[in-house]
Amino acid sequence: MKTNFFEQIAGLGFNGNFLLNIHQDETGVQTVSVILKRESVKATAGTNLPPMLFKATAQELDEGFFEQLAQPVKQTAGLITNLETYQKEVEKAKKNAKPDKDKTAKATTAEPDEEDDKEDDNNLFTPQEDDKQAKAEKKRLYEEAMDRVKELAKQMKYAEALAQLPDPAEYPDKAELIEAKRQEIQAGKDLYDKLAQQFND
Repeated sequence: MKTNFFEQIAGLGFNGNFLLNIHQDETGVQTVSVILKRESVKATAGTNLPPMLFKATAQELDEGFFEQLAQPVKQTAGLITNLETYQKEVEKAKKNAKPDKDKTAKATTAEPDEEDDKEDDNNLFTPQEDDKQAKAEKKRLYEEAMDRVKELAKQMKYAEALAQLPDPAEYPDKAELIEAKRQEIQAGKDLYDKLAQQFND
């Protein structure tokens, strides 16, 4: 039996992975789930795209499935293309910002030791062990916060990432690094919002 099923899929004009899942219940009603993916778009971005769902009888799907599918495919393909463009711009921005980050890191690595020496001189009667433990705990909390920020930014949850950034007032020796990270995330958020607005328009 000859069908034009694959010709109709080709006619949708989407380049990438076309994932189709069909479930049929006991009444004969079929639920068809369609997911579009493209290898060049990172998984963290792609997982934010919901599947397209169609529920009808086999006869109804034969008559109107591809007509109903055409517009959502066009919109999703446009969003995926925007995500590709966005991710390329983010990678470019990271490469351009790297030299400044290296300078900031070098400038701040020597400062904590100098401040530690001053604090040691001024606190001769403070138990050294307690002081070391407090600094180690503070450092651990800072590193954990920055790891969370990095992970949230990867998932394009920019507002959450900005909210998780450590307070520069609590980490004066890391203030420049925190500000550099804040600017990087804000730039990513602005670019993502711009692309999302273009897609919605």
